[in-house]
Amino acid sequence: MARDGKLERLIERTGGILKLRPTYVRRFYKDGGRLGLSKKPGGTFNPRTKLFVPERWIASCVEAHNPHPIKGEGLSKIWLPKDETQITLKEALQKFGDLLLGEKRNRAHNGEFRVLVKILDPAEPIVFHFHARDEDVLAHPEFFAGHRFGKDEAYFFLDAPKGSCPYTHLGLVQGVDETELLKAIEKGRDYLLELSPYYLQRIGEGYFTPSGVPHRPGTALCLEIQQPSDVYTLLETETDGRKMSPEQIHPGFPDLQTALKFLDFKTAQDPDLLERCRLIPQPINETKQKGGQEWWIFPPTLTKKFSGKKLVVTGTFESVENDPYALLVWKGKGKLNGKPIKAGDEFFVGYIAAQKPHRFECTSNEPLVAFKLFPQAVE
Repeated sequence: MARDGKLERLIERTGGILKLRPTYVRRFYKDGGRLGLSKKPGGTFNPRTKLFVPERWIASCVEAHNPHPIKGEGLSKIWLPKDETQITLKEALQKFGDLLLGEKRNRAHNGEFRVLVKILDPAEPIVFHFHARDEDVLAHPEFFAGHRFGKDEAYFFLDAPKGSCPYTHLGLVQGVDETELLKAIEKGRDYLLELSPYYLQRIGEGYFTPSGVPHRPGTALCLEIQQPSDVYTLLETETDGRKMSPEQIHPGFPDLQTALKFLDFKTAQDPDLLERCRLIPQPINETKQKGGQEWWIFPPTLTKKFSGKKLVVTGTFESVENDPYALLVWKGKGKLNGKPIKAGDEFFVGYIAAQKPHRFECTSNEPLVAFKLFPQAVE
């Protein structure tokens, strides 16, 4: 009860804009050293777990699935003094969902913020893999224990050094079947990648990756938005010269051949896939103001599962939204409703704050740049 009272007072004091602590998550692929956690690529490697820390999760209510599990890994925590008991965003939404999510969303989504946002920092391309579709996860709980959603995802490539290989493979060339794919997997990466088209990761643009479609993300620093799921199947058996375990390659499945039954070969071989999935920012003329401009980087016409905006403020910008959202400040300094904000800060902007006018101000010589990421639409 004391925790509930503390949280209620915090919501009242902030008007429903909750500052969050940065949340970093372990993965099997090498970090690029761009998250501020190490001075060189791969500096976060743990020899015991054989994992790196190449991801930052934003306003996350999703728990990460990793070998050597850590309870609560991936869950964002509200910014409180270090000597106080920490409260996760997930707990706050479960306790005060009507205020933070809005009554309609709270009831429809059972107190959940149904989106997962990440910054990906790969030193080398992430191994070729795919994510299951919603219908497969729901129909086959024997393979997807602990999961409720598939994983559509989309990327926005950030203005940072791209790394050594800024190319992403997406889909399969026409005519590839399961037998040919398995043979290429057995022969190794070089043979496997010959079966997949690729695109250049252009800074300031993005791509949509449908669930069920294999892909191999390149080394550009990337803002990723996705369904709130951590489901995956890998199509490579090594990373950075290290063999991966079956548990890492095809979690939940007895073997890779069984997992491949859930790869969407039809969508993966669409000849228009690369062009159809390219995302170019779209200016939002309805919200343009003298002091700032917004762009859809993940437009709501793309999917009902998530959406997102880029906001650039040069003076003062008044914002009103219909939904709660995750806010990541990417560049510059400024104020949000009169309180200081700076690059690297992240917030959960609750419904009670989002649907009222809230003001961004730029206080630095460079523009204030931020991203607003929105959850699944309410039907």
